[in-house]
Amino acid sequence: MKRINLDFASYSDNALLVLVKACILALTGNIFFPTLTDPSLAEFQTSINAYDAALAAAADRSKNNVAAKDARKEELINVLIRMALQLMKEADGNLEALVSTALPLNKKKEPRPPIGIPDIHSIENGLNSGELDVKVFSLSGARTFIYQYTEDPLGAGSVWTNLNSTRTKATITGLQAGKRYWIRIIAYGTNNQMTISDPVLSKIVQ
Repeated sequence: MKRINLDFASYSDNALLVLVKACILALTGNIFFPTLTDPSLAEFQTSINAYDAALAAAADRSKNNVAAKDARKEELINVLIRMALQLMKEADGNLEALVSTALPLNKKKEPRPPIGIPDIHSIENGLNSGELDVKVFSLSGARTFIYQYTEDPLGAGSVWTNLNSTRTKATITGLQAGKRYWIRIIAYGTNNQMTISDPVLSKIVQ
């Protein structure tokens, strides 16, 4: 459902003034919102006028006038947020009504495509004894990787140890020299998406 974007604090001074003037013009005589009370159009207009005057006075860049402008801007944003919440409540999901307010609406988020299956690029001995450096090909949409490893031979009773990382390279430590290890990668994306690679057998750990 479409909603009004409440990120008014990100607007520049002049852009905010243009927005609120367009909004109150759009709300005056608006058939979708015949009675607005919290805030009323009168309160909204008063806040706009105060900010407009303070913004003009701050053109001289004096410390006091700039501080007054910033205070009026904060007050106006608070009134505008109250107005936006009231409008969304009154509109009750009616897109035509929301568009008629002249306020920005949140863009519809497109669902992210499912992430692919992670693919191990290489498994090499690390700098120190008992280490393996594992590299994974970059994977679009993956946020986190879990590097899992277990001793060879691989079987139904194998116990996997996890190493979490946000990177496509990890060093597994504490391995036993002279042994080989099976390694697989679990990739996590948004919305709890998860994929897992095929296990790959390492070289003999040095």
